Amino acid sequence: MKNKIIILLISCSFLVSCKESKKDIITVKQKEISAKKSLPRLIDDPKLEDEKVLIYAGDSNDSFVISKNKLNKIEQLFPVFKAELPLNPNDSYKGNEWKNYINQDGKEETITFGSESDRDRFCLIYAYYLKQKNGEEKFRLEREKLIQMYRAVNELYGGLNYGGTYFGHQFERLNADAEYSIYRLSLDKEYYDKKYDFQKQKKLYIQSLAQYVADEESQDPYQDNSTDGKQKSAERAKRLQEKIDILQKLITNYFYLNEVQKFEMNYYK
Repeated sequence: MKNKIIILLISCSFLVSCKESKKDIITVKQKEISAKKSLPRLIDDPKLEDEKVLIYAGDSNDSFVISKNKLNKIEQLFPVFKAELPLNPNDSYKGNEWKNYINQDGKEETITFGSESDRDRFCLIYAYYLKQKNGEEKFRLEREKLIQMYRAVNELYGGLNYGGTYFGHQFERLNADAEYSIYRLSLDKEYYDKKYDFQKQKKLYIQSLAQYVADEESQDPYQDNSTDGKQKSAERAKRLQEKIDILQKLITNYFYLNEVQKFEMNYYK
């Protein structure tokens, strides 16, 4: 009799467990269906697939071609690119690594900027749209100078560290930072129009960079004291000095000084 009661209890427990598992499965499926329904539905346009758009930043080395069809999807899924009040590139990227949508066949698809190379493209698209907002021709000179200066800083630190993928990715991403600097300038030109002479600040900045390079090079573990090694070290020092000379030449007002210092602090310190 006791055995029969035990068997009956086990059977009831099994039935209740099965019922709860089935209920859990149904709940999960309902949530999946609900989530899928909330995704935007984007329809391909075959005509726009053949229409190509050049995402052009600084020069041909940091540009790529994308279909108008895909670019339209990106605009709808990532409103951050055309925000009324743009955030800086890093804050704009947060939470926008990827987005899901439902295609015309009812299937779920993803546009992603999750990898390092995808993030490079995110920054180029960011620069592409913000350039339109700022005015491509209006700030052409400022844009060219900022990109040259930011590249000089990137190449200076890249040289000190004997290269690396970080500096390769920065080569493309810095276009977004240059465009955001222009956006800041367009908002408040008066802030950057200092009445005092900024040259002393510039001199201190250039001197500090030169001193930093000298200090880092004095601790370089790869130094070779042979004749050939010394010649290579001299050539390396010359290349590094060339980057500082670019900054010396291009920092012609407080705006450029302020922005290049911020750029350096944000990415290399």
